[in-house]
Amino acid sequence: MSEGRTDFELLQAFSRQGDQPAFATLTRRHLDLVYATALRKVTDDGGAEEICQNVFATLARKAWQFAADDSLPSWLHRTTLLESKSWLRGELRRRRREQTAAELGTTMNTPEDQPAFRALVPLLDEALLSLREKDRTALLLRFCQSQSLREVGTAFGVTEDAARMRVQSALEKLAEFFKRRGFKTATVAAAAAALQHTAATTSAAVASTVVSAALKVAPPALVGLGALLARLASMSRVQTAVVCISLTAVPVGWQLNERHAAGEEVKQMQTQLRTAQNQHAGLQTEVERLRATSGRLEQPIAQANEAAIRAAESAQAFDTWKRNVRGLLTAADYRWDDDSAFVRIPKAILPKLSEWSDAIPFSPLGVEPYARELMGLTPSEREAVETVIQRGVAEADASVQETNQPVSGRVVAARRFVLSGTVGDAKISQDQVLAEVRNILGEERWPMVEVTLSEKRGGGVVNYNLRHRMFSQEYSKAVTVTIALGSEDRLWASCSISIGGMLGTVGAELSSFLPEGDPNRTKGADGFLSDGSVSLAIRQRIVAWLEKEATARLVRKEQP
Repeated sequence: MSEGRTDFELLQAFSRQGDQPAFATLTRRHLDLVYATALRKVTDDGGAEEICQNVFATLARKAWQFAADDSLPSWLHRTTLLESKSWLRGELRRRRREQTAAELGTTMNTPEDQPAFRALVPLLDEALLSLREKDRTALLLRFCQSQSLREVGTAFGVTEDAARMRVQSALEKLAEFFKRRGFKTATVAAAAAALQHTAATTSAAVASTVVSAALKVAPPALVGLGALLARLASMSRVQTAVVCISLTAVPVGWQLNERHAAGEEVKQMQTQLRTAQNQHAGLQTEVERLRATSGRLEQPIAQANEAAIRAAESAQAFDTWKRNVRGLLTAADYRWDDDSAFVRIPKAILPKLSEWSDAIPFSPLGVEPYARELMGLTPSEREAVETVIQRGVAEADASVQETNQPVSGRVVAARRFVLSGTVGDAKISQDQVLAEVRNILGEERWPMVEVTLSEKRGGGVVNYNLRHRMFSQEYSKAVTVTIALGSEDRLWASCSISIGGMLGTVGAELSSFLPEGDPNRTKGADGFLSDGSVSLAIRQRIVAWLEKEATARLVRKEQP
């Protein structure tokens, strides 16, 4: 019946009921563990047997101290190590001390023919003590007591797979311990081999001897109440007084312990109270911040609401206006109120109105605003028309020829620019441009442009001269530009222009043609010849020449 009980149940039966068979079962169950550990430390069979007797005698005296969750194999392992050290000090003081110091050295210089795991044996118990109690117990049960993985799992209340994982993890930690102590090649297999090598099995005679010796030295208090009373009666007065004082001190100690626990609980409650107060203060601050944020958001929300109301009112007013305009546009009566900024006329009359008007729909800057509205051009259509016109102007202008002119007096430079395009070329370019413009506008809008190009003046049809009909005025084909010293010795650029027999002069200070960013640059270059008096090609060549002259004559060169 004792074989199936746990270690704690056997200890309880022995300590409370004096069940010696239970203690004998417990001793036989763990004797191999204690004997192997002692033999590993003292390397003497007799000494190992004596240490086993001392360990189990100690267990018999302290059996009542064990709790249900205590690990008996772990306790036996530590106690065996302590008893082994005591035995070594008492019996083999000098010789065993030197041998132990050599075995516990971290260099572990072992003969080459000695197996690798044997070098780990002197540090094996120290390595076991470095493990957690459950890991150490798992290794002791598996290797020192030769229990199966299922039995190890039963001892821990887990499955066989969980027991295997715990043993493997403990062996890995054991190998890491050996590596930290200088054994760089220590492996899990070497650690397991060291444990298996040091395991030992005791005979039944040794077990009987150890049990008998342990029970002999066990105090009478552990074998029944009558023995306990006899023991108390045989004590001296001093011993009895000590026992009484001890018994009296138990409630006092219990009270002190209770008071200490209460004090700790009060401190914990005070800490929790301070933490709660801090949290409350933080939450109060956050609430105040949120209130302030809400106050700041009220005004933008009100403004947004007002803007939404105004937008709704504007949308409603716009819808009303659209309905009114739509009503005017679709009404059978073409007569509108005098307050209206617009008049309504049929599309059929638009070409006739264009014929009577002197307005030109296109200019060097592009399509005139009135023409965009009159013909209902979209942005893409307007851009396409302007691109065609600009290309036609460039083709009509052909190339520009430049020739230097003589200088005298205060004139420091002069150059003549002549447009080399011919009338025939302009006519061909014009016809192509007009065809493309007609294709863009379509047959419905083209008559409004065509009538301005076929207008009769002076008894004859005006020729399709692109440069005349596409722009508001003729421009000069030849321009002479001079750079001369003016007042305060400033350089001025002047252009002599002749248009239809009329002469004109345009001028600007030469410093206005300096590069952008130059501190000496003045204003005036942007409006120079921008009135259409010269072609774009000539203006671009004149401006480029003046910029070059301004840079050469006005920009200071750095001295080497």
